[in-house]
Formats: sequence, C-alpha cells, structure tokens
Amino acid sequence: MIFGIKLLDRYIANEFWQPLLFGIGIVTGVWFGADQLKTIFNLIMRSGVPLNMAFMILGLHLPEIIVMTIPIGVLLGTLLVFNRLSGDSEIIALRTSGISFYRIMVAPLVFGLATSIASFVINETVVPVANHTSKKLEFLALYKSELPSGQANFTYMERGKDLSLSRIFYIGYYNGKNIFNVIILDFTRNKMMQIITASSGMWNHGEWALNDGRTYALSGNSDITRILKFDKLVIPGIKNAQAALDQGKVSPKEMNMFELWSYMAVLKRGNALNNDLMVRFYQKFSQPLACLIVALAGAPLGLLARRSRTNIGLIYSAVIVFMYYVLQSSSGALGEAGRLTPFMAAWMPNLVIGSLGMVILYFKAK
Repeated sequence: MIFGIKLLDRYIANEFWQPLLFGIGIVTGVWFGADQLKTIFNLIMRSGVPLNMAFMILGLHLPEIIVMTIPIGVLLGTLLVFNRLSGDSEIIALRTSGISFYRIMVAPLVFGLATSIASFVINETVVPVANHTSKKLEFLALYKSELPSGQANFTYMERGKDLSLSRIFYIGYYNGKNIFNVIILDFTRNKMMQIITASSGMWNHGEWALNDGRTYALSGNSDITRILKFDKLVIPGIKNAQAALDQGKVSPKEMNMFELWSYMAVLKRGNALNNDLMVRFYQKFSQPLACLIVALAGAPLGLLARRSRTNIGLIYSAVIVFMYYVLQSSSGALGEAGRLTPFMAAWMPNLVIGSLGMVILYFKAK
C-alpha cells in the first residue's frame, strides 16, 4: 500500500512538468516581448550597443522574470492536470478505490512546495547578482566606462522619536571615503532652519568633517538671517546616516534578504525606514510561496469543469493570474502609502487566492 501511494504521487507529479514549462515559457516570452525587447532595441538602435552585449543584458534580466512567472506555470500545470484527470474519470476511479481527495492533493502541494523553494533560491542567489551585473553592463554600453563603485544622489531623512523630521542629508557623490556636494537641512532648532552646504567632506571617527562651505540660518518666515562661510565644519551625530550611505551603495533590487534586513535595521535606528522597503522585504517570502498557494487553488479549480475541454483550464488560469497580479499591485500600493501594514500588503494576494482554493477544496472533497 505504501508503494502504491508513492506510485500515485509520482504519477500525478510527473504530469505537471510539461504544463509548468509551457506556462513559464509562454508568459516569460510575452513579458520579454512587452517590456525587455523594447529596451534592448533602444540600446542597439539608439546607443549603438553591440548585439552580443545587448543579448547578454537581456539574459541577465531573465532570472527576475522567471521568478515572477514560475507561479503562473504551477497554476497552469495544476489546472490542466486535474482537468485532464477529471475528464478521463481518473479522479472518480481513485475516489472509489478509497483514496480521499485530500490524499490526492498531496502531490500538487509537494510540487508547489518544491517550486516555491526553487523560486526562493533563485530570487535570493541569482537575481541580485544578475541585476547588479546587468546594471554594470548597461552603464558600460551607454557611457563606455565602468560603473562607478560609489554612490550618487544619496538622500537620507532623519526623524525624531515622535517621527517629526529633524534633518535631511543629500550627498551628490560618495566614493567610499569622501563625500561631495553636500547639503544638510537641519530642522532641530526651534522655529529655525539651518542649511549647510559643502563642496566635500569625509567620515572621521563618528563625524562628518565638511570642507569649503556655507551655513544659512533661516527664521520662521523663511528669511535668511545669517550666512557664514567655513573652511572646515564638523557635523556630529550622523552615525546612522553614514551607515545608510555605506549600505545604500547597492539598490534594494540587488540585495538578498539578509542585506535588505541589515539596511532596514540601519534606517530604523534613525526612524527613516519607509513602507516601500518593508513591503519588498516581506515579498521576498510571499512571492515564492505563491507557487504553493496557486497549486492549492489550481487543483480544485481544475475539477470544476469535469469532462470539459482542456482549454477551460487556460480560462481559469487567466482569471486567477489576473486576480493575483491585480491584488499584488493594489495591495503593494496600499502598503507603500500606509493604508495597509507592509506585512498584510505583501501577503494579501496569497491569503485571498489561498482562501478561494481552500473553500473549493472543502466542497470538492465532500
């Protein structure tokens, strides 16, 4: 009996691979055609990028897109497989043999879990490296020079314990040691704002030592009351801003979950953490797990149209995919705007689609 159960799981699981690869291939191709190919053609036609480099850049965008399309392939696979099993009366044969529908669901759920793990691994190991390499190649193709190792146009908003804005830091360029084109807006003085500008500076023992600049003192009605020129000015209490500057050299798209968590911790210490980064962090877990969720929803949906043509699975697939990505876009926007908690914004699509699958599964298992 144990052997028979394992054989059943193997039989159902083997049915998934072709629809999975078909779904991933089709959606990835559409995604490339609608988005990436236009960018590549612009690089070739307008910027004179060599064809081989353009296709290399195109290939480096592939892992990020595949992570997005794997759930679609899993959904298509479960819908088509269970639609076929139902149409050929194999589900009825299994049920009359004493095998419950919950037991039949083990194979698609294991398959969904395996693809979730694969998606998570790709997203954490391959995607950050591929995105960073792609950015370097695009910069090299456009400007015929290496991507600078520093950071440009850095902005950091420091807030007090009551979340009121205390200081805004702007750095034109940071090369890992020196900062250039510095602007600091200081709101910590009562009814007074101070603006500090400097041509350069450097990090020195917990302080910024700024060179060749000016300070502007503004009164409550925005009148400049004092202008002072300085050759050197020390700005204390900027440890959090410097830590954010060091870690922010890599964009969040190029960070794995540990790097993003560390970056968020730095911003949180200065009350500068925004909802956008928190939503992105939670999505690093919710998006891969979508494979398991759509497998849970797709299997019972595939049984709704018994003995119908296979293309009904494509219709159901399109509806679920549309629902998932509409929920993902809308909940993400609500989370970034603070209307939803970042955790709920990231997990809402999975909760809605998963709940739908559980309800249909309950009724089909009766």
